[in-house]
Amino acid sequence: MTQTETVLFGSCRHDELVESGFLPVGESWGARLEVSPSVLSLCRQIVFGAEASGFECGELGRSDLRDVVHLESLVAGDYPSTPATVHEVPSLRELEALSDRGVRSFGLRHEGSLVAVTLVGLAADRAETEFTSVHPEYRRQGLSKAVKASSILALALEGVALFGTGGAAVNEASIRMNESLGYCITEPWVSLER
Repeated sequence: MTQTETVLFGSCRHDELVESGFLPVGESWGARLEVSPSVLSLCRQIVFGAEASGFECGELGRSDLRDVVHLESLVAGDYPSTPATVHEVPSLRELEALSDRGVRSFGLRHEGSLVAVTLVGLAADRAETEFTSVHPEYRRQGLSKAVKASSILALALEGVALFGTGGAAVNEASIRMNESLGYCITEPWVSLER
């Protein structure tokens, strides 16, 4: 029987598992962003740039959740799958339940169609990204950065001062995008398997 455990890289538990014969099978990361005037200025520039290019940015409501399900169904195969980072297409009911628990959805629309989305939940000390997706035909235009910037601006206006995100280490584009917004990787995780 396979035993897998995800632990903080370099922690005592990590060292114990490696010494007992566990081998790495995946890496992931967690990152934090502290709100500052320079972060907010950068986010405004990014959002204004997206709007100037014809995209509508803003918070989504319950009536938009079907569009989120549709977008997620288009991108589901693009998410990296590791022991610590599994993503399944959420159902409408699951998204409604997240919304009921306070998870907020932000999106970008182009000509009425939802082309980028990020979901953000509020934890005790921060706002944590649930997931961010961009329609395959709209990639490499900075839209994941724009939709996250939109969420940061909205939540910072409500007093949120710390943001968290994370993902699979193999998704280098996601790491670069988050770092370009000011996120710093604070938690390198490794999945080990016996």
